[in-house]
Parts: sequence; structure tokens; C-alpha cells
Amino acid sequence: MPLVRAALQDSAFFVRSQHPARELLNAVAESGAAWLSEEDTDPQLLLKLNQTVDRVVEEYEGDEQVFEQAHQDIQAQYRTLAHKAEIAERRHIEAARGKERLEVAKDLASATLEALCRTWQPPKFVQALLRQAWSDVLTLTLLRQGEDSDAWRERRQLSQCIAETTCRGGGGGSDPDLAGEVRSALLQVGYHQDEAEAIARRLSTPGGDDALTSRTELSARLKARTRLGDQGEDVERPLPAPRNATEQAAYTRLRGLPFGTWFEFVTNQQGDLKRQRLSWYSPITERALFVNQRGHKAAEYSLDALSRLLAQGQARIVSEDRARLIDRAWHATVRALRTLAGAPAPADTLEDA
Repeated sequence: MPLVRAALQDSAFFVRSQHPARELLNAVAESGAAWLSEEDTDPQLLLKLNQTVDRVVEEYEGDEQVFEQAHQDIQAQYRTLAHKAEIAERRHIEAARGKERLEVAKDLASATLEALCRTWQPPKFVQALLRQAWSDVLTLTLLRQGEDSDAWRERRQLSQCIAETTCRGGGGGSDPDLAGEVRSALLQVGYHQDEAEAIARRLSTPGGDDALTSRTELSARLKARTRLGDQGEDVERPLPAPRNATEQAAYTRLRGLPFGTWFEFVTNQQGDLKRQRLSWYSPITERALFVNQRGHKAAEYSLDALSRLLAQGQARIVSEDRARLIDRAWHATVRALRTLAGAPAPADTLEDA
């Protein structure tokens, strides 16, 4: 009712975009425009909107200042929530970047060891130890020191010494210096003393032999151990099918989208939608992070999977419309009335700048 009274009492309501009552109406309407489901609703903002609207209803007696104060209160709440969302989103982005760094480090460590195994062809069990335990050592070195560090070059040299030593025929004794370096490196990534010593003996002895610990026992202990950065996500995924022309076009478009772009995803057969924002994606792993309006992680997709969703109509990119929500509705209403009256529809010049 206060808005109706303001519109009837002040004709500027319809022609002045900065009218306090219109500013308030736009703020209230736009706050819920993206709430496509109950999950999207922000309880704190909803409470503030209810309190503000109730206060306007109680206090408005023709004074525009009531609308101005209400609008300022809502904007202050927006800023508070936006700051909280920014902090939450930043944490998720840092976590995603950390996950990317880990994945890149694991890939490089794996490639390094695979090359050594092809070149030197150490015994099968030694190769298994390299791919499991020693791979953790290389990965952690890359994460902490980087690919261009002296520490990484030393670890690569040590890895080659392991391959050269173990590829020889059995019968020789363990290299104590090599065993000591291997044991120390394994302890640094969290291996227990007895595990580190058993692995070190095999990786520093020709043929990978060890009379103190059986292969079966050591294999069982390694299998039960959580690998570095292992969160149950290292399941080998099948290669995706080639993209068709529509999917490839969507993929190319995705690669050029700026962070902050909004998407809508179909969530069920009824066509219900969920709105999420592209927060960040890795050009290396091509994993895309999506957040909701509160900055909380909502989903994670590969760009390939996302391109297929777009091609199938299960997702769409939300086009930005800079016009205010109520202003757009007002323009549409005026155009419709002009059409009914048979008058030409001029450009949108109903408001002053």
C-alpha cells in the first residue's frame, strides 16, 4: 500500500528512475529474482527484507525519507552478505587451486617414474613400490619446492640411482647411503619407521631383495595406507567420447567465458532450475568450480561435461541484463499498452538519466 500511495501522490514515480520508492521496489524484487528454489533463498536477507517492508508499512505517511532509509538498510545488508560470500568463495577457490597443484604434481611425478621404469626396467615389485611409496615423495617435493628447485633435481637423481641399483641382478647387499636417503625421504611424507626401512631396503638392493620383510606383508601394509592427497577420487575415468559440432561450439564458448558468469541448470524432469555462478576453472585440469549466491561451493564440472550439458539444453548461460527488474517490467507494460492503443513504440525514453 505505501508504494501505491506514493505512485498516486507523486507522478514522478513513473518517470524518475531514482525515485526512492522505485529504488526500494527494485531492491526488494531483485533480491529474490535469482531464488529459483528453496536452496537459493538467503535466510538472513529474507529476514531483513521482511523487517524492512513491515517498517515501511508502519511508518510511511507520505515522507520519501522512509523509502530512502529502507533502501539504505537493504543495501547495507547486501554489502555485508556480499563480503561474507566473497570470503567463502575465496576459500573454495584456494582449495580448488590446491587440488589442481596436487594433481599436476602427481602427474609429473608419475611421468618421471614411468620414464625411469621404461629405461631401466627394475623388478616388477620395485616398480610397484616406486609408483606407490616413492611417488608420494616426488609429489610432495614438487608441491613444496617446485619443478625448478634443487630439491626436485636431487629427488630425480635419487630416483635414477634407485632404478640403476635395483635393475641389477640379485645377490648384492643394500647400499647403506642410498637406503638412508630413501628412508629419510619416506619419513618426511608420513611413513612409519618400520615401513620406511622395509621399503628403503628393497629400493637400495640389487634385484629389490629383502630377507626381513615379505612382499606380501609389505604390499598389504601399503594397500591399507592412505596415499598423499588421496580423497577417494583417483578412480581412473574412461576417456570421454568425441564431442559433436554443437558440443564443441559450447566447449569453445566456455573456454572464453569470464569468471562470475551465471548458469542455470535443469535439476529434474519437471524442468526445475538451479542457478549457480562460475567461480573459477583450471586451464590445466579443465575443472570448473561453481558457487551459489552465498559463495558456497555448489558443484564442480569438467568443461567437457559442461559443454555436453549446454548442448543438451540441461544447462544455459544466463545473459546479463543491466536494466533494473522493475524498470524492465514497466517498459514492457508501456510498450504493451502502446501496442493496444495502436501507437508506435518509441525507444525507452520514459526516464531521465
